Amino acid sequence: METKRGKTTIEIIKSLEKQRRLSPIERIIATTTGSVTQILEAYLGEEVGIHTIEQRVKEAGEMAEVLGIRKGDKVNYRVVEIRGRGGRVLIKAVSWTPLKRLKNRFKDDLMRADIPIGKILLKHQIESRRELRDVKVEGGRIKRTYDIISDGGVLMRIEEVIYGDDF
Repeated sequence: METKRGKTTIEIIKSLEKQRRLSPIERIIATTTGSVTQILEAYLGEEVGIHTIEQRVKEAGEMAEVLGIRKGDKVNYRVVEIRGRGGRVLIKAVSWTPLKRLKNRFKDDLMRADIPIGKILLKHQIESRRELRDVKVEGGRIKRTYDIISDGGVLMRIEEVIYGDDF
């Protein structure tokens, strides 16, 4: 994989491991351009759940430029935890989604809150790709930022913090 900044997967991992050693699953999650929920379910052998902390419609503000919209445009702002068995927090994710880019049924599912974004994309057969924008170690945890691109524009900006080094 090559990111926008031109780093390969191995270069990203080596950069992160200058700060601390990563478990194999952390390496995968930190560098994937696929569905984190699917990866966690395959790794754990169980379904993971989404717990919504906050979800609201707000003006894009400083995120407008990243999303390719105007500052006053409405976005769905969503903060969720991806949880494993027993409610253990595996990942915390924050997403911004321009509402004007969504079809009504997709928007309805997104606003229902506790559905993983990857599953919504699959359900609605949205052709998309993920572009990794940044990966770093912050406060001992891996933090990654990526965009979900569809129809040539940013459908979502997502920031994730990975909790735990071996789920």
